[in-house]
Amino acid sequence: GLGELVEGLMRAVPKESVRMGSTVTRLDEGGGFTIQVEGKPPIHARAVILAIPAFAAAELLRPLDADLSSACESIRYLSTATVAFAFPRDAVSHDLKGTGFVVPRAEGISITAGAWISSKWPQRAPEGQVLLRAFLGGARDPDVLAKSDTELADAALRDLAKILGISGRPTLTRVYRWNRSSPQQEVGHDALMQRIEGRLAGHPGLFIAAAGFRGVGIPDCIADARSTAGAAAAFVRT
Repeated sequence: GLGELVEGLMRAVPKESVRMGSTVTRLDEGGGFTIQVEGKPPIHARAVILAIPAFAAAELLRPLDADLSSACESIRYLSTATVAFAFPRDAVSHDLKGTGFVVPRAEGISITAGAWISSKWPQRAPEGQVLLRAFLGGARDPDVLAKSDTELADAALRDLAKILGISGRPTLTRVYRWNRSSPQQEVGHDALMQRIEGRLAGHPGLFIAAAGFRGVGIPDCIADARSTAGAAAAFVRT
């Protein structure tokens, strides 16, 4: 999963450059930047990249630039949940070709999409088993996380069973909750980003990069990260 990508990045950078369990409480500007860290000495830096959700960036930026903070705060985030199920292969009548499906709102069911993870990556399930995943929430159900794990799992299983022809109970069930994890780049986002970029220009050495700003998918985020890191490195070299 994505954890492997993070672990790979951790191996690629000097160990002392990563500080785990460090909550940034404030960002001050003046002769560079001072990063206040809860319970630890401050960090002084010539350049800072805020690679965090837009709403978290808004909180740190409020003392520096109220307009920039407001622009970041206006990016809407939705919550989602995913439920993973394992089944014996013979309990699922669907051929599981392809990798999954998306559910239109008109269908009137709880899940928004489904995927057969063991078809994408065979090593994700033991021989004779399949690993399925259902997605819930988002714009269709913004209060999805108010439901219990049992309610989420029951709704997901009911819909998957109907669509995929599943019989019997799963051999494994896991519910994952993603609070405010899905940024919505809505109509007018390009104009909003121009406003954000304009405000950032007034704070040399300050950069942003995260899913809520210049892209949502992993390829877009990687491209944005590379571009932003290059810009920050160029600034430090000047």
